[in-house]
Amino acid sequence: MLLIDHQERAEYDVSWLAIKQPAVMRLLELELGTFRDNDALSVGLALACRVLAGHTPLGDLRLDHRALATGLASVRAGRCDRAMVRSIRDQIDELRVVLTPLEQDCVATVIAAVIYAVLDASLRDLDDSYVA
Repeated sequence: MLLIDHQERAEYDVSWLAIKQPAVMRLLELELGTFRDNDALSVGLALACRVLAGHTPLGDLRLDHRALATGLASVRAGRCDRAMVRSIRDQIDELRVVLTPLEQDCVATVIAAVIYAVLDASLRDLDDSYVA
């Protein structure tokens, strides 16, 4: 069994994210990379890794720019579950990084958009599996 420490695991997750989900990386950079200290980007990377490379990896699912743009527009229009947003905010609070309220809002919005895109793609795949 290969043992890796917490720091190596974080680096592995971010490397995995960059290789397997380049559109997500680009979204994080565009939406969170403009803050001066990059704390929001770091938190966004950590949470995106939890969502996409967590305990139940999403297999071959690759999110593209269109799916993420749709997710972002849907979240910004208020079409997302409030409990999910609270959960994202709770996870932000658990991290040892202090974000401004604006940074917290931006991170929560982007991560909710990623989750929305994953759920939307999963539903499409499910619908396709019933068409035969």
